[in-house]
Amino acid sequence: MSLRISSALVFLPLLAACAEESPPPPGVTVECAIGAGADLSPVCTLELVAGSPDMVIHHPDGGFRRFARDAATGALAPLDGAEPLVPLAGEGGAVQFSVGEDRYHISPEMLTTVP
Repeated sequence: MSLRISSALVFLPLLAACAEESPPPPGVTVECAIGAGADLSPVCTLELVAGSPDMVIHHPDGGFRRFARDAATGALAPLDGAEPLVPLAGEGGAVQFSVGEDRYHISPEMLTTVP
């Protein structure tokens, strides 16, 4: 009986660690609309991959999408999944696109700082 109780106590710190929130991902805040019918809001984080033109957009629910950027043209292409990137009309030179039901709005300055 005492072996079962002591074995259960070993796992308590592990369970407590699972309940802690992760730190936010590194990067800058960008507007996104995650899911059908969602409005654009500044809740996603754009992470630039060091030493690469690639970038990751982190969603507030923990999901993310990875993109390759052509350094010469600035064109973006999704690296994961089967859904294509669909360019949308952006205001003021902003880069606006969708992948599946998710939409993204990124200022062009953020993309020109990508290595």
